[in-house]
Amino acid sequence: MSELQASESGPKLLLQGLDSLYVSYFLEMTTSRLDFDELAYAREKLKQDGERFCEITLGTETFALKSYGAKPYKYVLGNEDFEIRLTETMQPTCHVRFASKGLWLKGCQALLDRVGAWYRSMGMTVLRPEVVARADFAFDFHVPEVDFDEGNFLSRAAKDTKWRKHQRVQTFQFGTGDIVVRVYDKIAEIREQSQKVWFHDLWGCDDAVWRVEFQVRSKRLAAGGIKSLLDLECFRGDLLRELADKHTKLLTPSLDRNRSRWPLHPLWTSLLRAIDALPQTGLIKAYDPKNELNYRLYEQAKSLYGSFKGIGALMQIITDANVPLELEDIIERLDGLLDEHHNPTKWRQDIATRVTAHALGQW
Repeated sequence: MSELQASESGPKLLLQGLDSLYVSYFLEMTTSRLDFDELAYAREKLKQDGERFCEITLGTETFALKSYGAKPYKYVLGNEDFEIRLTETMQPTCHVRFASKGLWLKGCQALLDRVGAWYRSMGMTVLRPEVVARADFAFDFHVPEVDFDEGNFLSRAAKDTKWRKHQRVQTFQFGTGDIVVRVYDKIAEIREQSQKVWFHDLWGCDDAVWRVEFQVRSKRLAAGGIKSLLDLECFRGDLLRELADKHTKLLTPSLDRNRSRWPLHPLWTSLLRAIDALPQTGLIKAYDPKNELNYRLYEQAKSLYGSFKGIGALMQIITDANVPLELEDIIERLDGLLDEHHNPTKWRQDIATRVTAHALGQW
């Protein structure tokens, strides 16, 4: 992956690649070793027990079997890197959603190889080539200064939307359905929604990052000659060039009244250079998985600290105290408060369940 810079102070490309991928597989299930009766029994037991999932090993992979289906698929299996939806007779019998984290950290081909190894280990045979149902292409830039608004964009999309928070723009979206182009503040999105702080390691920074994202579904992919995974590898550059040039682009205002003649904004110039360099991709940043866990620990500690304030307020009200209790006083009294809730056996089981859930990408 190359790092491109429009100018010394302008947008710099930090990362590019697939952020999301959905693939439908046409597999012959009658030859497989998958016991659908056993899956049905396990799923029904989950419902009766009120559990969200159970751990299950099938062939080369270990999954969380979910207690629900996703129409038209009856069974949903998930781990940290992909979610597999299965049905017994309908074609395509298998639909796979590849997780963003797995795509960035392990690479698309590695995940595709694992899915192939998995269905072969279960004795499933391929009836015809897979179909790419959706692909989200992402380009992340360090943008020191946001000097554009909706008026700087030129788009063929019939619908466009802008989201703001505290009077600051966070997201521009153009289009719905088969093609959606988004330009958004990725730092704000991580902080407020996805919590994907592991991107900070890949970028080498944790501020002023904006993402240009092209979400393309099967109908538009097929129109660009992309049906199979091989097509995706061969033709994604052509598709992205067309979208970034003809569908939506970001411009710098000039005195010309015709917006279509305005020059490209430096962010879009950097984007087009990155697309021209395709298919050259790869990760060059180091990723430390403990950083994400430490961030989650920090967030949980912050939440716990807030709960302690609530406990302190209630204790002061109950005891008619004139001054608030100190944090140390509240911690000393926790034993008595927690005794009626604590079951040592259940405590160990619940922690073990969370550890397992994390390993399967469910927590």
